Amino acid sequence: MKKLTKLFFLLSIGLLFVACGNDGDNDGEGGTSSMTATTPVVTSLTATSAVVTAKTTGTGITERGVCYSTSANPTINDNKVKGSSTEMTLTLTGLQPSTTYHVRAYVQNSSNVVYSSDVSFTTLQKDEPSAEIEDDVANGASLLKWVSVHDPSVVYDQTSQRYYIFGSHRATAWTTNLMAWTSITVPWATANSTNAANSVAFTTPQVTKVKKDGKEVDFTFNAFEWSKRGSSNYSVDGMMWAPDVIYNQKMGKWCMYLSVNGDNWYSSIILLTADKITGPYRYQAPVVISGFHTGTSYKETDLEIVIGTQSSLPSRYAVGTKWGNRYPNCIDPCVFYDETGKLWMSYGSWSGGIYMLELDEETGLRDYDVTYTLTGSDDGITVDPYFGKKIAGGYYSSGEASYIEYIGGYYYLFVTNGGLAAGGVASDYNNGGYQMRVFRSKSPDGPYTDSKSSTALYSSYLLNFGPKESDGNRGVNIFGAYSEWGNKTVGAAGERSQGHNSVIAAPDGRSYLVYHTRFQNQGEGHQVRVHQLYQNEDGWLVAAPFEYTGEGLKSADIATKQQIATADIPGKYKLLVHNYKLDHTKKAYSSPVDITLNADGTITGEQYNGTWTAKSGTCYFTINIGSAYKGVMVRQTMEPKNEKVASFTALDSKTGVTIWGYRYADL
Repeated sequence: MKKLTKLFFLLSIGLLFVACGNDGDNDGEGGTSSMTATTPVVTSLTATSAVVTAKTTGTGITERGVCYSTSANPTINDNKVKGSSTEMTLTLTGLQPSTTYHVRAYVQNSSNVVYSSDVSFTTLQKDEPSAEIEDDVANGASLLKWVSVHDPSVVYDQTSQRYYIFGSHRATAWTTNLMAWTSITVPWATANSTNAANSVAFTTPQVTKVKKDGKEVDFTFNAFEWSKRGSSNYSVDGMMWAPDVIYNQKMGKWCMYLSVNGDNWYSSIILLTADKITGPYRYQAPVVISGFHTGTSYKETDLEIVIGTQSSLPSRYAVGTKWGNRYPNCIDPCVFYDETGKLWMSYGSWSGGIYMLELDEETGLRDYDVTYTLTGSDDGITVDPYFGKKIAGGYYSSGEASYIEYIGGYYYLFVTNGGLAAGGVASDYNNGGYQMRVFRSKSPDGPYTDSKSSTALYSSYLLNFGPKESDGNRGVNIFGAYSEWGNKTVGAAGERSQGHNSVIAAPDGRSYLVYHTRFQNQGEGHQVRVHQLYQNEDGWLVAAPFEYTGEGLKSADIATKQQIATADIPGKYKLLVHNYKLDHTKKAYSSPVDITLNADGTITGEQYNGTWTAKSGTCYFTINIGSAYKGVMVRQTMEPKNEKVASFTALDSKTGVTIWGYRYADL
């Protein structure tokens, strides 16, 4: 019995020794069971600081906080920051860049210390001073000179070193700096004239034979007469829509792809060519034709050249007034070379969706030797032997003005949804709501998806703009109607119904978004605007918050230079959230709210609170205000004054919502 008692005593002593010797839980003897310290969470890392949150509880506490060191399991004999409440948010400062630290929360009473588990983190690279990136143009805001070009398509002419925009109804302008525009008129040519009237410019094609299977086939198409079919009082003067101009190296010609529009889908996209970008442009031949929905009108088109001789109109096309539910209206061309040198054209507006055709690099016309296998049926056709491959829209959902540009590893597809007018008509939902949406793909002909992985293609009719939008907000909302922003876009000059844009990855190493905009209270008047585009860390495009005014930052600088040093970011900012579903019938718009970006990496404000981080050595910038918005922090000019401000633009990939911000005051 004595031996058993002695053994029990020794075991008890041993267990007590083990319990009191656990460095992970306490330092000292006894009295620790009432104290706890949770594992810390480290956020808002910079090169020299970090924010640590943790919770400590207990009775008789004399001190609490976090301790840290470059060695594992730091103690209160190392560096420490004291806390004053159970819930602690503490900032560690004076850290070394690119260094791994260990941190533990601790809580202490008169004789004992309890520690949390060890957490390690690594500080960012050394925060370099703001990169000195000189603007290309001094006082660029004072040079701004706007023009009215509806549906502007931008192209660069190396010979003249000018940018040109071509728009509907022959509106054209040029600039050398993307700020000051000069309007011009580009003439038409015929066999007998170098300044032909609209009424004769599209009647007689210069090309009357096309190649199919190595053979020449006769084909002559009067685009003017075709469009006249849609109405008894047709005038072509207001029906020359949305041209796109590109230089064809193999042809040695400037190629204009022009929509000659007619009612009831009697439209065609035709090719005109010129030796100089300023013309005169002569009609060559059609590229694609729509509206052969009844009778034998198809005999006047190239349908049989494409699909073979037909005894009658194939039933899939014989849909009469239901054409728009299934097939495109042949307007709004976008012609581009892919990264392999192949020539493509996207086109279409509302109606059956946006389609894609391969073109012949030798002629600039459709490649008649490329075949498309019918896929789908009825209004669900996604590949048509004549019209090609559908890449977006369908079922008469809104969507027009497709534009595709290759930037940073992706083909980006821009589509404008909604009605092009300024809005404000409660009885007409299609009056207004114009808004650019963005998708991307690794291949020029898709599939195209947005940041939420939603497809650009519809499988049924969906309302895709305005307060009643029901398509799940497809397409990144790069921005929409806004006002009370900066020095210029305020009051009656607030922007709305922006769209029918083009994009150019320019030879100056930047990418630009070119679009027309209407205004909050200026009727249906419109002007062209240019904003620089950037790619965030996820490769999605975000637009600069202000117009381009000669800023020097190039696309390659985003990932390699930090234009605004982290230490210079804190301040008071205006935040603009570009939400979906603005009510255009009431001329609703987004307006900014105040937030403060604090030095400790937190954000405070009446409507939004959260955190911010800047990636050292880059322009990448993230704001978390309930969702993580990834973008860039750059310096911009707040036009029309030459006022330089720190500004950001960012995207929440989970929702497709974008935000803008600019600093208006220091802390």
